[in-house]
Amino acid sequence: MKALLGVFAVACVAIIGGCDEIDDPILAVGSGYRADLYGPAPVFAPVTATVQRVLLEDFTAHQCGNCPAAAVIAEGIAAATNDRVSVMAIHAGNLAVTDDDHFDTDWTTEEGDVFWSQLAFQANPLGRVNRGGGPANFLAPAEWEPAVAAALAAPPTLHLELRASWVPEANHLNLHVYGQALAALDGGVRLAVLLLESGLVDYQLDYASDPEVIPDYTFNHLLRGSLTGALGLPFGALGDGAATGEQAVASYTYSWNPDWDIAEATVLAVALDASGQILNVAELHPVE
Repeated sequence: MKALLGVFAVACVAIIGGCDEIDDPILAVGSGYRADLYGPAPVFAPVTATVQRVLLEDFTAHQCGNCPAAAVIAEGIAAATNDRVSVMAIHAGNLAVTDDDHFDTDWTTEEGDVFWSQLAFQANPLGRVNRGGGPANFLAPAEWEPAVAAALAAPPTLHLELRASWVPEANHLNLHVYGQALAALDGGVRLAVLLLESGLVDYQLDYASDPEVIPDYTFNHLLRGSLTGALGLPFGALGDGAATGEQAVASYTYSWNPDWDIAEATVLAVALDASGQILNVAELHPVE
């Protein structure tokens, strides 16, 4: 069983020349890029086309007996789409609470609570697909597959690219996110950098199992925290809107939480439009 999410500080982070106060300033200590240690940020090559990727958010909970079946649906969708779908499991809601019996690990996060609060109706399991229809919109698991297919078919308007380098002796993860507008983007772009972990083993309620309480359930794609807060920060030169071809880079040096397994980590870069819908997603595993 892994330890609980570490403590995040409320801070203002310099990302390409500035910082911005948002509703959820959940920022990690020391996430400004350490160019003094690691040199200039990499130079990214402009593109003329890109791949549209999708974020499938699965609102789950360890005391939700229907949630394991929903996780199977999410995994199947991701496997069938040639790595173009990222899954993020968000533990939130009344069924994510702890007790003095089996469910004594708190898998919730401040970021997850923000996402939960956005939903027009709150229940487990529900999901969002690229936050289509706005952040308040929600989908039942049976609706996820057609929504993903529609989102993948949409023409991309933003190229998003993510690079990382892991420095184990300093416990530093360097991240660089590149964005390029492929169409005019009114209202500005926000960038959220989210941290996930897989391979976490603990108790889970599953109505399809006998007994229903599984002591060694494996949690994957679990939201653990962020570098930018749940809602992200203005994405450099794209933060106030962008003309076709305009570019931005955001770079970070993150002091890795020692309670998390870097070998099981996933980093998600999520670009959002002014309405809170997702423009594109980039994913990487830092030590692959």
